[in-house]
Amino acid sequence: MLTMMSFNIQTGGGERWPRLLKAIRDVGPDVLALQECRGWLDNDARQLADVEHDLGMRGLIAPSRSGFHTVLMIKPAVRWTGWEVTYAGELLHGFGAAKLEVAGLTLPLVAISTHLTPYSAAAAAAEAQILIARAYRHGGVGVILGDINHCPLSDPEPPWERIPPYNRSSRTLPGPDGSPRANTIVGEVLRAGGMTDVAGYLAESRGEASLRRPTGAGLVRVDQIHVTPALLPAVTDYWLVDPHDASDHWGMVVTLDLTRVDATALKWI
Repeated sequence: MLTMMSFNIQTGGGERWPRLLKAIRDVGPDVLALQECRGWLDNDARQLADVEHDLGMRGLIAPSRSGFHTVLMIKPAVRWTGWEVTYAGELLHGFGAAKLEVAGLTLPLVAISTHLTPYSAAAAAAEAQILIARAYRHGGVGVILGDINHCPLSDPEPPWERIPPYNRSSRTLPGPDGSPRANTIVGEVLRAGGMTDVAGYLAESRGEASLRRPTGAGLVRVDQIHVTPALLPAVTDYWLVDPHDASDHWGMVVTLDLTRVDATALKWI
């Protein structure tokens, strides 16, 4: 069983890091995707090394144009054989794609930590297209974890009147009566690429509407995990991690039984 976690730690964590650390240690993930690691690359060369020490994990950091870097942390038992950031500069906040070798899987697992732009759903959709291409590399077993920043498919409409205008402008389109409605173009692009939103899939299959709860300060389920078709049968569980005010985002956890990867879904790759 492989446990993967994703957490937007809010502008580098700072003095909140001890509380974030506890939340992560309570889960004990094999692979950890972090977003908004501001200062971890350019301002404080010790930050990533300290986090590696705190967690007992190897850290891979992806540069970003914004300085809000993304990071992937990996336990020593999981061997990484590649770290791709070639197209990271195409995304405002960047991304990193790791090629992992894990027990129970003959093909590499591509794990992507990402943070799509919050300022435009159309721009974020174009960013998502790059991530989809990266997820299918090395055989088609891939997972995208991070702050997707836009409305997923089939979630209930949030109370847009309570959401700041700058978030409404980037996440909505006018409905038939002119009132704001969720712009789901990012979710549509991910679905067109064969990706499945893990929380949405389990909420529907298990009848657990609570899995669709908002994960960020903007009252939208912006934090999401998406998997390729081959990896979907391997999903065994998903849950949210309460940040207890250590971040403005909830963490996400997915567990995978990699012996259940669907090899028939790889035939067209």
